[in-house]
Amino acid sequence: MLNFPYACEDVYSFENQEELQKAIDFDQIGQIYVDQDNKSITYKMDRSKSLRLSDLIFWIESDFVRIHLGQLLHLISNLLQKVQFIESKGIEHNYLDLNRIWLQIKQNSQYPCLIYQFFYYSIHFIGYQCPFYEKQNSQYMLKASLRINEIIQIIINKCFNQIRLKSKNTQKRNEIFKEILQPIIDLCKSNSTSNQIIAFIQEKLKKYNYQDDMKNKLVQSLIIDDNSNDYIQSQRHSIIENVNKDLKQIIEFGRKYGQIVIENLLVYNIPLISKHLKSYQKIKFEYQSQAQELYSLLQKKELQLNELVQNSMKSSLQEYEKQFKFKITQYEIQLMEQEIFDQIIKSKYYKYFNNTFWQYSTNQEVQDLIYAAISKSLIASIQVKLKFLFKFKTICLIDQFL
Repeated sequence: MLNFPYACEDVYSFENQEELQKAIDFDQIGQIYVDQDNKSITYKMDRSKSLRLSDLIFWIESDFVRIHLGQLLHLISNLLQKVQFIESKGIEHNYLDLNRIWLQIKQNSQYPCLIYQFFYYSIHFIGYQCPFYEKQNSQYMLKASLRINEIIQIIINKCFNQIRLKSKNTQKRNEIFKEILQPIIDLCKSNSTSNQIIAFIQEKLKKYNYQDDMKNKLVQSLIIDDNSNDYIQSQRHSIIENVNKDLKQIIEFGRKYGQIVIENLLVYNIPLISKHLKSYQKIKFEYQSQAQELYSLLQKKELQLNELVQNSMKSSLQEYEKQFKFKITQYEIQLMEQEIFDQIIKSKYYKYFNNTFWQYSTNQEVQDLIYAAISKSLIASIQVKLKFLFKFKTICLIDQFL
C-alpha cells in the first residue's frame, strides 16, 4: 500500500465552545487541542492513517490511485449518512468543504493505492464554526445537508473519468453515467433529501450486485466494474515499493521547510509519478528547486506581513502622539513590532491559511484576504501594546515628581 509518513496540523477558529465541544464529542479525529482564550482548535493528523477527502479526489483525478465505481457510490452514501448523523444530534456545520472532510482508515483496511484494495474508513468533519477566510464571501453559511449536495457533484465530476469499467465501449460508459451518476447529480441539484439520494444509490448497488467480501477477495465492486486489471500481481502492483521510496524522499526533503511545502511537493509530483506508472523508472524530480522556490515565497509573504505590522504601528503611533507627548525610542518600536509579528505568525488566522496547499495561494487577491483576516487581530494587538507602553511611561513620569 502507499505510505505518507508525516503528520500535519489543521487550525480553525470557533465562536461557541459549548457547541464545539458537542461536535467533538460526536466527531473526533486525530489529536485535538482547544485554545479557549484564543478561540482556536488544532487537529494533529497522522497522514499514514488518515487523509483529506480533497487529497483522495485529487489522487483519483490524477489516475494515481484506483477506486471502483462501487466504492465511489459507497463513499457518496457514507458522506450523506454522516451529515444525517451530526444533524440528528443537533450539530450544525455551516462551513463544510472537501478540505474539512477527513477519512480515518480503519485497522482492517488498506490505504488507497495504485491498485484496487479494500477501503474501510470512518468519516469526520472538522472546521465547525470557522468561516472560509480564503473566500471573498467568507461568512457565507450553508447547512451541511445542502452543502454536501454540492460536494457530491464535485466528486462525481472529478472522479468518474478515471473510473475503469468492465466495458471499454464509450457508448456503454456514457449509458452507465446517464443511468447512475447523472440522476445523482440531478437529485443533488434539486436539493433532494439525503434519504432520497441514498435510496437511489442503494437501488443501483443492488441492481449491479455490489460485492464487498474480503474473505473471498471481492473488492467492493459492481459487476460493471473492471475486476480483471490493476490488482495484486499486476504491473501497477509491482512498482508500489519504488513509488513509496520516491514519496518518502519527497516528504523527507519537504519536512525541513514545513507542512505546506510537503503538500506542495506532493501536489506537483504525484501527477508526474502517475504519468510514468506504465513503465516506471527513476523519475527526474525537481522537488529541490520547487521547495526552495516555495520557501522563498513563504519568506516573501512574511516580509510583507512585517511591513503591514510596521505600517499599522506607525499609523497607530501617530494617533497616540496626538494625545501624549512621550518620546518613543526606535528600540521600543522595533521590540513591539517583533512581538506583534510573532503573535500574528502564531495566530489562528495566519495558521489557517497554512492548513493545506489547497487553501494556499500566491495570488494577490488571496493575500489580501489573509491580511483582511488578520487585520482585526493586528490592530487589537497594537492597541494593547501601545496602551501598556503609554501607561508605563505615565507612571514613570509621575514617579519623577514624587
